[in-house]
Amino acid sequence: MTASARHIPKGGAAIALATLMALGGCNMHREGALRSDLSAWFQIGDTLAFESRRNCTAAVFRARNNSISPELALKASPPDAQEVYRRTGLAAIAASGASPHDLTDAMLLTPDGAFGKQALAAAALVGPCLDTTLAAEFGNAMTRRGALLAYSAELGGVMVLDHDARKLFFAAGDPL
Repeated sequence: MTASARHIPKGGAAIALATLMALGGCNMHREGALRSDLSAWFQIGDTLAFESRRNCTAAVFRARNNSISPELALKASPPDAQEVYRRTGLAAIAASGASPHDLTDAMLLTPDGAFGKQALAAAALVGPCLDTTLAAEFGNAMTRRGALLAYSAELGGVMVLDHDARKLFFAAGDPL
């Protein structure tokens, strides 16, 4: 028996293994599951960036095209998007003259600003998962006029489809 093995209490190896497995499962999202969920609404290609921790997830996927599936209700006005979100927990909004940032602000002013609040919180709390380059790209997508903004309560994240860059950004954050 080695010296290190003598110092592990009986059952300690099993506890250590269980702890490691539990810590591995502490990420907010797993890449494969997130890709699968997002593929229900978007035509995505390669993963360009993915970082998930206990309190945040940031991901970028190549958009194969700029279309979305009918399961993701796309609205053009904040009240309409808010109404769909209130009913289903999933909605998207895009307007040619407005950026996702503009739309978030507008939705905060609706009588029930839940879509805007959730989207803003997810974007604001993703910081620990963004490196400098990804933070700049996400900021550009949030201010790109005509980009699509979506939020899923089930995933707890905001999605931005940047038509010009052909990228889908996903951001989720939890204040813990």
